[in-house]
Amino acid sequence: MSHDKKHLIYVIDDNPMNLLLTSKILESYGFETQTAESGAAALQLIRQQRPSLILLDINMPNMDGYEVCRRIKAKEDWADIPVIFLTANTQTENLVEGFNVGGVDYITKPFRREELWVRVSTHLELAESRRTIIEMNRSRDRLYSIIAHDIRSPLSGILQTLEAIDKGYIGLNGDELREIIKLLGERTKETSTLLNSLLQWTRIQTDSQQLEFKATDLFVLIQSCVDLLRPNAEQKELSIEVEVEEELRAWCDELSIHTVVRNLLSNAIKFTPRGGRVRIGAGKKDGQAMIYVADNGVGMDSETVERIFAKDQHFTSSGTENEQGTGLGLMLVKDFVKKNNGSLQVDSEPGEGTEFRVYLPLNN
Repeated sequence: MSHDKKHLIYVIDDNPMNLLLTSKILESYGFETQTAESGAAALQLIRQQRPSLILLDINMPNMDGYEVCRRIKAKEDWADIPVIFLTANTQTENLVEGFNVGGVDYITKPFRREELWVRVSTHLELAESRRTIIEMNRSRDRLYSIIAHDIRSPLSGILQTLEAIDKGYIGLNGDELREIIKLLGERTKETSTLLNSLLQWTRIQTDSQQLEFKATDLFVLIQSCVDLLRPNAEQKELSIEVEVEEELRAWCDELSIHTVVRNLLSNAIKFTPRGGRVRIGAGKKDGQAMIYVADNGVGMDSETVERIFAKDQHFTSSGTENEQGTGLGLMLVKDFVKKNNGSLQVDSEPGEGTEFRVYLPLNN
């Protein structure tokens, strides 16, 4: 059983000698450990940093291991941390109690070092597999939701229009025909864009899309996105202001960050009323490259901002002139920024506008 990353394991026991022995054994196998001598200290540790696994003594004063485990499992953010009980007592009712409160296994003291390693490694692998399956299910559900709501809608509109033409409900004089062809073209373009985004998003969920990291000129990248979307802005009489530091290069995958900036700029245009202003630029901040996209549009309340950063949610809303969206753009933005070892921040107030900031490693 290999360990590609260094797992953090908490050892909780009121006996200092047991703490020292257990932690030394785990460290000899390459694990990182922290220790606590009481249930209260253990809970404080978890608040500071979430561990990969917890080894928990049952018989402790003030708060026994069962109660500590109950409190861990009662918090949603901690519930999936594997807890293995350490016990000198092998009575069946005690073991049943341990499983009832959420423990995944138990080790009887004194234990052999190989037994400790095997049980800890096994439950780390099981926890990782479980997290992978849950995330795959979430990704599948998001995919089905997008297909059900966001691809069917424009396709249905195209089919209905074609059916109306076929049955003679729509006349085909010159002006009408031009308007219908324009409408069909727009809907087809929207659907094509969505399908391309969906393909990109699906690939990164399965890790089949390999990112190519290189020194990326952010002026060139941002200018490319602006040139691409300027017609959309001109259609709404919006001004786009560009300000990028000279010779600014980020260490990132150019294609995916182009997708990130394009989506953020497209959203800014979508949610800014006619005659408004969009600002886009990049500079250095806190030792990182920072790209910002800001608008003076409709803005968002705190609940909407929270939904943007919720891992298993996607949502959609119409623009100021009823432009349709899918919510897929922001999902792509979040996933691509993470894949590029970056971070995403947003400030927004209803009626005041929104500013997204993407932080990426600098090419030093």
